[in-house]
Amino acid sequence: MKSILVRVLSFGFLVWLVPFVVAMGFFSPERKLLVDMFLFKTIMLLVGTATGSYLLFLLSKRIQRPSFKIFLGIGSIWLIENWVLDFLILLPLNGMSVSDYFVQIGLRYVQIVFVSAAIGASIDKHA
Repeated sequence: MKSILVRVLSFGFLVWLVPFVVAMGFFSPERKLLVDMFLFKTIMLLVGTATGSYLLFLLSKRIQRPSFKIFLGIGSIWLIENWVLDFLILLPLNGMSVSDYFVQIGLRYVQIVFVSAAIGASIDKHA
């Protein structure tokens, strides 16, 4: 169980890190966004969802059945982990207020919970 928890936390960090690294390519050294804001946000959502979905797939091979509650828990852990990492790293970098953060970025992370729960429910239905 301990190794699964370490893997869940490590994968949660990757769900945050991969889009963060990809995002760096869209900014100039002066921190100016080089593409349309809506395109950028769409790409970040796609990269995050693809990363999270793939990591959930890898976890699915190691998770016992039934899976729904476990995957709901994983999604919740990743949601909190991503919020904490953003508060520690992203907010100080861009000087965004907490309310602006949740309106522009933070609420989008809730999709992690939806995708995780859907995968868990799907595994249970087909097991």
